Amino acid sequence: MSVWSFTVFWVLAALGVFGLWVTLLILGPNRMFRGTAVERAYFAVTETLPEALERWMRSGVGDALAARAERVWNALFGRRNPIIQIFGVVLYWTGLAVFFAQVAPYIPNRYVASWQWVPIGATLAANIGSYIAACAADPGVVTAENVDTACQVFGYDHLLYFERDCRTCLQRKPARSKHCSACRRCVQMVDHHCIWLNNCVGLGNARWFLCFLATFSIVCVYGTYLVGTVILELRHVHGLADGAVIWDELGEPVQLSFRSSVLYLFDGYPLLAVLFVLLLVLTPAIGIFTAYQLRITALGYTSNEETKWLNISDAVNDGVVFAVRDHEDAPHETIQVIEKEDQTDDARPRRPISHLRHVPNMYDRGPWLNLKFVLFPPRPESVPKAHLS
Repeated sequence: MSVWSFTVFWVLAALGVFGLWVTLLILGPNRMFRGTAVERAYFAVTETLPEALERWMRSGVGDALAARAERVWNALFGRRNPIIQIFGVVLYWTGLAVFFAQVAPYIPNRYVASWQWVPIGATLAANIGSYIAACAADPGVVTAENVDTACQVFGYDHLLYFERDCRTCLQRKPARSKHCSACRRCVQMVDHHCIWLNNCVGLGNARWFLCFLATFSIVCVYGTYLVGTVILELRHVHGLADGAVIWDELGEPVQLSFRSSVLYLFDGYPLLAVLFVLLLVLTPAIGIFTAYQLRITALGYTSNEETKWLNISDAVNDGVVFAVRDHEDAPHETIQVIEKEDQTDDARPRRPISHLRHVPNMYDRGPWLNLKFVLFPPRPESVPKAHLS
């Protein structure tokens, strides 16, 4: 094995591990993978492994040094910090540099026409622009000045959200908001804190985040296709396409298969090989995550609320969720959780909820209106509360 082949083997292996790590971080917390190997691997990477590492450090280097390392870790990753964002940006632009250095010179080719530079440029511009907007836009931070307006955007359903104050911000907490421990602030209709954006994803920038994901998915798929056509073109350029014969180290002729010709070609284009493998790793992970985000947006909830709905689902299975009327003649029912120890003393008319599908989502307006609300959020002061809630 040549020095290059040995080096590239470990580079590609590292890319595979990195891609698996990114995939677990993206997909592990999602409800669609609950109870699967993906969720178990996610908890192993994010909880079991760090806890084992902490125990090892405390036994090996002492509590004082381990505590100091923990403080450094929390400062870097437990608070809003641009380190991961910078890493992602550098990786993105390095990939673009490799693309323009080793792929662009062979476009057009016998598989790709010159006009495709138009969608290439448009897709890259949209992807970069939406990323900058998602990073820079206010995600919907709740402040003392706008808290009254923020509380008018959504009503309280008294199932997922109740009227109360944020214990950290010491101000009213709007429905569908959450206090972000990394940003140290409450954010309206928060989805999650994104380390790649170094920002929360919330009511104010969710549309840019969705646009970024959609265009990044296109970049990955389109990029994989373009790099693939250039690899095929280079096989022709170097005479490797039609059963080419090379001589091995002993001087014996070897007829190249398609696989062997591609690997032989990568010997002269190592960065092209790395880019191709990175795209192959990222494309399915980004595609699945994009589909997931579009799905929950269309269904009228966020990834933050998904955890709440999982808790409600468990409560339904435990038999503590009821449709309750305040009195016999009350015109409407409300869905409430009544713990078993409180059910005997609660004399209100009620009927048990047997399945999560029988629990209405107050914030679900239907797929089209849900998407429209996120992509074109109205000004709170211009929309009646009855409409918004």
